[in-house]
Amino acid sequence: MKRLTVLGILLLIVLVLGGCGKKDTPLEEVLVPVEITKAQVADLAHTVNTSGEIMAGAEAAVAPKASGRVTAVHVKVGDQVRQGQVLFELDATEARNAKTLSAAGVNVAMSGVNRAQQTLTDAELNYNRMKELFEAQAVSRTQFEQAESGLNNARIGLQLAQEQVVQSEATNQNALDNYNNFTVTSPLTGLVASVGIENGEMASPQATAVTVVQLDTVKTKLQLSENVIVSIKPGVEVSVTINSLNKTVNGTVISVAPKADPSTRAFPVEIQLNNEQGDIKAGMVAQLNLETGISKGAVVMPADAVLERDGQYFVYAVEDGKAKEIAVKTGVTSGQLVEITEGVQEGQDIIVKGNHLVTDGQAVEVVNAQGGSDN
Repeated sequence: MKRLTVLGILLLIVLVLGGCGKKDTPLEEVLVPVEITKAQVADLAHTVNTSGEIMAGAEAAVAPKASGRVTAVHVKVGDQVRQGQVLFELDATEARNAKTLSAAGVNVAMSGVNRAQQTLTDAELNYNRMKELFEAQAVSRTQFEQAESGLNNARIGLQLAQEQVVQSEATNQNALDNYNNFTVTSPLTGLVASVGIENGEMASPQATAVTVVQLDTVKTKLQLSENVIVSIKPGVEVSVTINSLNKTVNGTVISVAPKADPSTRAFPVEIQLNNEQGDIKAGMVAQLNLETGISKGAVVMPADAVLERDGQYFVYAVEDGKAKEIAVKTGVTSGQLVEITEGVQEGQDIIVKGNHLVTDGQAVEVVNAQGGSDN
């Protein structure tokens, strides 16, 4: 009993001492610093971001028209060549001999014409003389008819000789063309992109010997879907970025295929770029922004303001110093801006930085306001 009395006294002392202490104060609410922007109304361009490979404005895969052994190669990779400049030569011994023979054949045929012309002249003189004698009854009809026949034969002979000249000249032209085929020239002005032959090797029409590319202008090909192609027309300017050069240039749409590629169901489009400086090379990758339309009077905000969760998009607005989660529907994205088709109205304050750190109802502190916010 005495022990219980002592314990009771001790408990009373503890309670009294505890009651004499300071009361607990509530913790101060933590404010999350955020940056906001006002939802604005603007005309937002519809753009499609895609990429394509740079190709030469023109490319010629040069192969000889005749087969033969290479006797001289006059160019190397990287050389600037002019249209008609000799690239390489083949052994043309047989072709040269054939050309010489055919040229001689033309001369022989021309001599035949001269001979036939003289025969005709003689036949005409004989005919005229026999005609006078026949009319004077100095010669028989048979003799006159023989002279007439000789004239006709002379005319036929001249015609035949002239046809033989035409034939021999055609043969000579073929021989000359064949001979020229053993000297191969560039079909265009540009740069030598590849050389696949060496002296002493055999070259033939079946294998490309030299490739020449024209890079004063270059182009890129794209494959665009049917919902985009309706907005792309020849002559439209396109912004093209060459990342490897850290360079952006304007390109021009030069062709739009009227029919989709059966294998991809996409429409091929060609875009031409000016390359006067020559720094854009075939094979580089081009990034393109194609404008396909415009949304008039769209509610827009920075794309960083829009968050996604489980396939649903939302933003945080600031109301009465607190973050308010708002579900939104988005439209097109252009550059750094995104169109909001539902959920936000013009002028609302939207968190653009710090939105990953807040939750619905979270107290916030606006530390910077973009777009003319009053907070």
